[in-house]
Amino acid sequence: MFERTKNFFRDIRINLDFPKFERQCRLEHNNQADRRYSTKKLDAERKALVSKIESEANSNFGSQIKNKKQQITRNKTIENKKEKKISLLTRYYKQELGVLYERKDDLFSKKAELYESKNELSRMISDAFDEKNNAYEELNYCKDQIDSWYAKSDRTPWLSGNSGKKLPKHSLFGQSFGDLDSYKYARDSAFDDVTTAKSRIGNLKQEQHTFNSEISEVKRQIDNLIRQIGTVKEDRGKMYELKKEGFNKNTLQKDLDEIYEAIKTLRNELVELESGRREYVISESHTQGVKKLESNIRNIEMKKEQFIKIFDLEENHQNRIVTHRKLWLRKRTTA
Repeated sequence: MFERTKNFFRDIRINLDFPKFERQCRLEHNNQADRRYSTKKLDAERKALVSKIESEANSNFGSQIKNKKQQITRNKTIENKKEKKISLLTRYYKQELGVLYERKDDLFSKKAELYESKNELSRMISDAFDEKNNAYEELNYCKDQIDSWYAKSDRTPWLSGNSGKKLPKHSLFGQSFGDLDSYKYARDSAFDDVTTAKSRIGNLKQEQHTFNSEISEVKRQIDNLIRQIGTVKEDRGKMYELKKEGFNKNTLQKDLDEIYEAIKTLRNELVELESGRREYVISESHTQGVKKLESNIRNIEMKKEQFIKIFDLEENHQNRIVTHRKLWLRKRTTA
Protein backbone atom coordinates (compact mmCIF):
# COMPACT_ATOMS: atom_id res chain seq x y z
CA MET A 1 0.00 0.00 0.00
CA PHE A 2 2.79 2.37 0.92
CA GLU A 3 4.71 1.54 -2.28
CA ARG A 4 1.60 2.16 -4.39
CA THR A 5 1.06 5.57 -2.79
CA LYS A 6 4.71 6.44 -3.27
CA ASN A 7 4.58 5.50 -6.96
CA PHE A 8 1.37 7.51 -7.41
CA PHE A 9 2.92 10.75 -6.14
CA ARG A 10 6.13 10.04 -8.06
CA ASP A 11 4.17 9.77 -11.33
CA ILE A 12 2.45 13.08 -10.57
CA ARG A 13 5.84 14.78 -10.12
CA ILE A 14 7.12 13.25 -13.35
CA ASN A 15 4.07 14.45 -15.29
CA LEU A 16 4.41 17.96 -13.86
CA ASP A 17 8.06 18.12 -14.92
CA PHE A 18 7.42 16.88 -18.49
CA PRO A 19 6.22 20.21 -20.08
CA LYS A 20 9.58 21.83 -19.23
CA PHE A 21 11.41 18.88 -20.83
CA GLU A 22 9.09 19.14 -23.87
CA ARG A 23 9.90 22.83 -24.36
CA GLN A 24 13.62 22.14 -24.17
CA CYS A 25 13.31 19.34 -26.73
CA ARG A 26 11.30 21.52 -29.11
CA LEU A 27 13.86 24.33 -28.85
CA GLU A 28 16.70 21.93 -29.64
CA HIS A 29 14.74 20.41 -32.52
CA ASN A 30 14.13 23.86 -34.04
CA ASN A 31 17.79 24.81 -33.57
CA GLN A 32 18.78 21.59 -35.31
CA ALA A 33 16.43 22.50 -38.18
CA ASP A 34 18.07 25.93 -38.46
CA ARG A 35 21.53 24.36 -38.64
CA ARG A 36 20.64 21.52 -40.99
CA TYR A 37 18.52 23.56 -43.41
CA SER A 38 20.23 26.97 -43.37
CA THR A 39 19.74 29.18 -46.45
CA LYS A 40 21.99 32.06 -45.35
CA LYS A 41 24.65 31.38 -47.97
CA LEU A 42 22.13 30.97 -50.78
CA ASP A 43 20.25 34.10 -49.65
CA ALA A 44 23.48 36.10 -49.76
CA GLU A 45 24.27 34.79 -53.27
CA ARG A 46 20.76 35.62 -54.47
CA LYS A 47 20.89 39.11 -52.97
CA ALA A 48 24.27 39.82 -54.60
CA LEU A 49 23.03 38.63 -58.00
CA VAL A 50 19.80 40.64 -57.76
CA SER A 51 21.80 43.77 -56.85
CA LYS A 52 24.12 43.18 -59.83
CA ILE A 53 21.22 42.71 -62.25
CA GLU A 54 19.41 45.81 -60.91
CA SER A 55 22.60 47.82 -61.39
CA GLU A 56 22.93 46.56 -64.97
CA ALA A 57 19.26 47.39 -65.64
CA ASN A 58 19.75 50.91 -64.32
CA SER A 59 22.83 51.31 -66.47
CA ASN A 60 20.92 50.20 -69.59
CA PHE A 61 17.59 51.91 -68.98
CA GLY A 62 17.89 54.30 -66.03
CA SER A 63 19.06 57.45 -67.81
CA GLN A 64 16.45 57.04 -70.58
CA ILE A 65 13.63 56.53 -68.07
CA LYS A 66 14.77 59.56 -66.05
CA ASN A 67 14.96 61.68 -69.21
CA LYS A 68 11.42 60.72 -70.28
CA LYS A 69 10.05 61.56 -66.84
CA GLN A 70 11.77 64.96 -66.92
CA GLN A 71 10.32 65.69 -70.37
CA ILE A 72 6.84 64.75 -69.16
CA THR A 73 7.24 67.05 -66.14
CA ARG A 74 8.35 69.97 -68.33
CA ASN A 75 5.45 69.45 -70.74
CA LYS A 76 2.99 69.19 -67.84
CA THR A 77 4.22 72.58 -66.59
CA ILE A 78 3.65 74.09 -70.05
CA GLU A 79 0.24 72.37 -70.21
CA ASN A 80 -0.85 73.89 -66.89
CA LYS A 81 0.23 77.38 -67.93
CA LYS A 82 -1.64 77.21 -71.24
CA GLU A 83 -4.78 75.80 -69.56
CA LYS A 84 -4.63 78.70 -67.09
CA LYS A 85 -4.40 81.22 -69.94
CA ILE A 86 -7.34 79.63 -71.77
CA SER A 87 -9.37 79.71 -68.57
CA LEU A 88 -8.57 83.42 -68.08
CA LEU A 89 -9.62 84.20 -71.65
CA THR A 90 -12.91 82.29 -71.58
CA ARG A 91 -14.44 83.24 -68.22
CA TYR A 92 -17.54 85.49 -67.90
CA TYR A 93 -16.17 88.05 -65.46
CA LYS A 94 -19.21 90.33 -65.57
CA GLN A 95 -21.51 87.49 -64.58
CA GLU A 96 -19.11 86.25 -61.87
CA LEU A 97 -18.79 89.72 -60.36
CA GLY A 98 -22.54 90.30 -60.57
CA VAL A 99 -23.22 87.18 -58.51
CA LEU A 100 -20.54 88.13 -55.98
CA TYR A 101 -21.78 91.73 -55.63
CA GLU A 102 -25.35 90.51 -55.13
CA ARG A 103 -24.17 88.15 -52.43
CA LYS A 104 -22.17 90.96 -50.81
CA ASP A 105 -25.25 93.23 -50.72
CA ASP A 106 -27.26 90.45 -49.07
CA LEU A 107 -24.59 89.96 -46.44
CA PHE A 108 -24.33 93.68 -45.66
CA SER A 109 -28.12 93.84 -45.31
CA LYS A 110 -28.04 90.85 -42.99
CA LYS A 111 -25.26 92.44 -40.93
CA ALA A 112 -27.26 95.68 -40.58
CA GLU A 113 -30.35 93.75 -39.45
CA LEU A 114 -28.28 91.83 -36.89
CA TYR A 115 -26.79 95.04 -35.49
CA GLU A 116 -30.24 96.61 -35.26
CA SER A 117 -31.56 93.57 -33.39
CA LYS A 118 -28.47 93.57 -31.17
CA ASN A 119 -28.94 97.25 -30.29
CA GLU A 120 -32.59 96.64 -29.44
CA LEU A 121 -31.50 93.73 -27.29
CA SER A 122 -28.97 95.96 -25.51
CA ARG A 123 -31.78 98.36 -24.64
CA MET A 124 -33.85 95.48 -23.31
CA ILE A 125 -30.90 94.32 -21.18
CA SER A 126 -30.51 97.86 -19.82
CA ASP A 127 -34.21 97.95 -18.93
CA ALA A 128 -33.91 94.55 -17.26
CA PHE A 129 -31.02 95.81 -15.11
CA ASP A 130 -33.16 98.83 -14.12
CA GLU A 131 -35.98 96.47 -13.16
CA LYS A 132 -33.55 94.40 -11.11
CA ASN A 133 -32.19 97.49 -9.32
CA ASN A 134 -35.72 98.74 -8.58
CA ALA A 135 -36.67 95.31 -7.28
CA TYR A 136 -33.60 95.30 -5.02
CA GLU A 137 -34.51 98.73 -3.70
CA GLU A 138 -38.05 97.54 -2.95
CA LEU A 139 -36.67 94.39 -1.33
CA ASN A 140 -34.29 96.34 0.89
CA TYR A 141 -37.08 98.79 1.80
CA CYS A 142 -39.36 95.93 2.85
CA LYS A 143 -36.56 94.34 4.88
CA ASP A 144 -36.01 97.68 6.65
CA GLN A 145 -39.75 97.91 7.40
CA ILE A 146 -39.76 94.42 8.88
CA ASP A 147 -36.64 95.14 10.95
CA SER A 148 -38.23 98.40 12.12
CA TRP A 149 -41.47 96.58 13.08
CA TYR A 150 -39.56 94.02 15.19
CA ALA A 151 -37.42 96.73 16.76
CA LYS A 152 -40.50 98.75 17.76
CA SER A 153 -42.23 95.68 19.17
CA ASP A 154 -39.18 94.98 21.34
CA ARG A 155 -38.56 98.53 22.62
CA THR A 156 -39.89 99.67 25.97
CA PRO A 157 -42.90 102.00 25.97
CA TRP A 158 -40.88 104.95 27.26
CA LEU A 159 -38.86 104.64 23.99
CA SER A 160 -42.10 104.67 21.90
CA GLY A 161 -42.04 100.89 21.77
CA ASN A 162 -44.60 98.18 22.43
CA SER A 163 -42.57 95.80 24.56
CA GLY A 164 -44.85 93.90 26.93
CA LYS A 165 -48.02 94.86 25.04
CA LYS A 166 -50.28 92.42 23.27
CA LEU A 167 -50.41 93.50 19.65
CA PRO A 168 -53.69 93.25 17.72
CA LYS A 169 -54.11 91.37 14.46
CA HIS A 170 -55.12 94.57 12.68
CA SER A 171 -55.09 98.23 13.70
CA LEU A 172 -55.77 101.49 11.88
CA PHE A 173 -53.36 103.58 13.96
CA GLY A 174 -51.10 101.43 16.16
CA GLN A 175 -48.71 98.56 15.52
CA SER A 176 -50.30 95.25 14.47
CA PHE A 177 -49.41 91.83 13.04
CA GLY A 178 -51.32 92.79 9.91
CA ASP A 179 -48.64 95.37 9.15
CA LEU A 180 -45.93 92.72 9.56
CA ASP A 181 -47.74 90.33 7.23
CA SER A 182 -48.11 93.13 4.70
CA TYR A 183 -44.38 93.92 4.85
CA LYS A 184 -43.46 90.23 4.47
CA TYR A 185 -45.77 89.85 1.50
CA ALA A 186 -44.22 92.91 -0.14
CA ARG A 187 -40.72 91.53 0.63
CA ASP A 188 -41.51 88.15 -0.97
CA SER A 189 -43.02 89.88 -3.98
CA ALA A 190 -39.90 92.05 -4.35
CA PHE A 191 -37.68 88.97 -4.05
CA ASP A 192 -39.68 87.28 -6.84
CA ASP A 193 -39.21 90.41 -8.96
CA VAL A 194 -35.43 90.28 -8.39
CA THR A 195 -35.33 86.58 -9.40
CA THR A 196 -37.44 87.25 -12.48
CA ALA A 197 -35.24 90.18 -13.52
CA LYS A 198 -32.06 88.10 -13.10
CA SER A 199 -33.51 85.28 -15.16
CA ARG A 200 -34.57 87.71 -17.88
CA ILE A 201 -31.08 89.26 -17.94
CA GLY A 202 -29.51 85.79 -18.29
CA ASN A 203 -31.79 84.90 -21.20
CA LEU A 204 -31.19 88.22 -22.93
CA LYS A 205 -27.42 87.87 -22.57
CA GLN A 206 -27.62 84.41 -24.11
CA GLU A 207 -29.48 85.92 -27.06
CA GLN A 208 -26.83 88.65 -27.21
CA HIS A 209 -24.10 85.97 -27.40
CA THR A 210 -25.97 84.32 -30.28
CA PHE A 211 -26.22 87.64 -32.13
CA ASN A 212 -22.48 88.26 -31.62
CA SER A 213 -21.67 84.84 -33.07
CA GLU A 214 -23.92 85.43 -36.08
CA ILE A 215 -22.41 88.87 -36.67
CA SER A 216 -18.87 87.40 -36.53
CA GLU A 217 -19.85 84.73 -39.05
CA VAL A 218 -21.37 87.30 -41.41
CA LYS A 219 -18.23 89.45 -41.14
CA ARG A 220 -16.10 86.41 -41.97
CA GLN A 221 -18.25 85.67 -45.03
CA ILE A 222 -18.01 89.30 -46.14
CA ASP A 223 -14.21 89.25 -45.82
CA ASN A 224 -14.02 86.04 -47.88
CA LEU A 225 -16.35 87.50 -50.48
CA ILE A 226 -14.29 90.68 -50.77
CA ARG A 227 -11.19 88.55 -51.33
CA GLN A 228 -13.04 86.54 -54.00
CA ILE A 229 -14.07 89.75 -55.74
CA GLY A 230 -10.45 90.94 -55.62
CA THR A 231 -9.26 87.64 -57.11
CA VAL A 232 -11.81 87.81 -59.96
CA LYS A 233 -10.80 91.40 -60.72
CA GLU A 234 -7.14 90.39 -60.68
CA ASP A 235 -7.87 87.52 -63.12
CA ARG A 236 -9.82 89.93 -65.33
CA GLY A 237 -6.78 92.21 -65.40
CA LYS A 238 -4.61 89.25 -66.46
CA MET A 239 -7.09 88.52 -69.24
CA TYR A 240 -6.73 92.09 -70.56
CA GLU A 241 -2.93 91.74 -70.49
CA LEU A 242 -3.07 88.44 -72.40
CA LYS A 243 -5.22 89.99 -75.09
CA LYS A 244 -2.78 92.94 -75.37
CA GLU A 245 0.05 90.42 -75.83
CA GLY A 246 -1.86 88.82 -78.71
CA PHE A 247 -3.03 85.62 -77.06
CA ASN A 248 -6.35 84.12 -78.11
CA LYS A 249 -8.30 80.98 -77.23
CA ASN A 250 -7.94 79.23 -80.62
CA THR A 251 -4.16 79.58 -80.83
CA LEU A 252 -3.70 78.50 -77.24
CA GLN A 253 -6.00 75.50 -77.72
CA LYS A 254 -4.00 74.42 -80.77
CA ASP A 255 -0.78 74.63 -78.75
CA LEU A 256 -2.41 72.78 -75.89
CA ASP A 257 -3.54 69.94 -78.18
CA GLU A 258 0.05 69.55 -79.35
CA ILE A 259 1.23 69.41 -75.74
CA TYR A 260 -1.40 66.75 -74.96
CA GLU A 261 -0.15 64.65 -77.86
CA ALA A 262 3.49 65.11 -76.87
CA ILE A 263 2.77 64.02 -73.29
CA LYS A 264 0.83 61.00 -74.54
CA THR A 265 3.75 59.96 -76.77
CA LEU A 266 6.27 60.44 -73.97
CA ARG A 267 4.16 58.36 -71.58
CA ASN A 268 3.91 55.53 -74.11
CA GLU A 269 7.69 55.63 -74.58
CA LEU A 270 8.15 55.61 -70.79
CA VAL A 271 5.89 52.55 -70.47
CA GLU A 272 7.97 50.75 -73.14
CA LEU A 273 11.23 51.59 -71.38
CA GLU A 274 9.94 50.48 -67.97
CA SER A 275 8.56 47.31 -69.54
CA GLY A 276 11.93 46.68 -71.23
CA ARG A 277 13.70 47.16 -67.90
CA ARG A 278 11.39 44.64 -66.18
CA GLU A 279 11.89 42.10 -69.00
CA TYR A 280 15.65 42.56 -68.78
CA VAL A 281 15.61 41.89 -65.02
CA ILE A 282 13.45 38.79 -65.48
CA SER A 283 15.60 37.46 -68.34
CA GLU A 284 18.89 38.03 -66.50
CA SER A 285 17.43 36.50 -63.34
CA HIS A 286 17.03 33.25 -65.28
CA THR A 287 20.33 33.55 -67.17
CA GLN A 288 22.48 34.41 -64.16
CA GLY A 289 20.89 31.78 -61.90
CA VAL A 290 18.70 33.87 -59.58
CA LYS A 291 15.62 31.79 -60.29
CA LYS A 292 17.54 28.56 -59.69
CA LEU A 293 18.80 29.91 -56.37
CA GLU A 294 15.27 30.91 -55.37
CA SER A 295 14.03 27.42 -56.27
CA ASN A 296 16.77 25.82 -54.16
CA ILE A 297 15.94 28.11 -51.24
CA ARG A 298 12.25 27.17 -51.45
CA ASN A 299 13.11 23.44 -51.51
CA ILE A 300 15.32 23.79 -48.44
CA GLU A 301 12.62 25.78 -46.61
CA MET A 302 10.04 23.08 -47.44
CA LYS A 303 12.35 20.38 -46.07
CA LYS A 304 12.94 22.46 -42.97
CA GLU A 305 9.19 22.84 -42.44
CA GLN A 306 8.68 19.09 -42.85
CA PHE A 307 11.50 18.37 -40.40
CA ILE A 308 9.97 20.71 -37.79
CA LYS A 309 6.57 19.00 -38.14
CA ILE A 310 8.15 15.63 -37.31
CA PHE A 311 8.50 16.78 -33.72
CA ASP A 312 4.71 16.69 -33.19
CA LEU A 313 4.18 13.15 -34.47
CA GLU A 314 2.46 11.04 -31.78
CA GLU A 315 5.14 8.34 -31.94
CA ASN A 316 7.89 10.89 -31.23
CA HIS A 317 5.81 12.45 -28.48
CA GLN A 318 5.43 9.06 -26.74
CA ASN A 319 9.16 8.38 -27.12
CA ARG A 320 9.94 11.68 -25.38
CA ILE A 321 7.61 10.75 -22.53
CA VAL A 322 9.52 7.48 -22.05
CA THR A 323 12.90 9.21 -22.36
CA HIS A 324 11.91 11.92 -19.90
CA ARG A 325 10.78 9.31 -17.35
CA LYS A 326 14.07 7.39 -17.63
CA LEU A 327 16.13 10.56 -17.25
CA TRP A 328 14.04 11.76 -14.33
CA LEU A 329 14.35 8.43 -12.48
CA ARG A 330 18.07 8.10 -13.27
CA LYS A 331 18.74 11.58 -11.91
CA ARG A 332 16.91 10.84 -8.63
CA THR A 333 18.55 7.41 -8.30
CA THR A 334 22.11 8.69 -8.74
CA ALA A 335 21.32 11.60 -6.41
